[in-house]
Amino acid sequence: YNTKQLKYPTVQQIKTLTIVSHTWHFEDRYWKLANKYYGDNKYWWIIAWFNKKPIEASINVGDTLNIPLPLSRVLELV
Repeated sequence: YNTKQLKYPTVQQIKTLTIVSHTWHFEDRYWKLANKYYGDNKYWWIIAWFNKKPIEASINVGDTLNIPLPLSRVLELV
């Protein structure tokens, strides 16, 4: 089976996005952030991918995550 490779957006593409900063708290989860910012928890992987932190264990309390918006534009870049 071939696994599709997600390409990370270029600096120029990132400039077309709105980036919201979120400070990671003790009870945060990717799916909760996706629900808050995108209205749908199934897009948790976008936050993980964009921040290059594939699992929540790689984040410490107090770390800042960047949330790319709008979702429709982010999905075009993937």
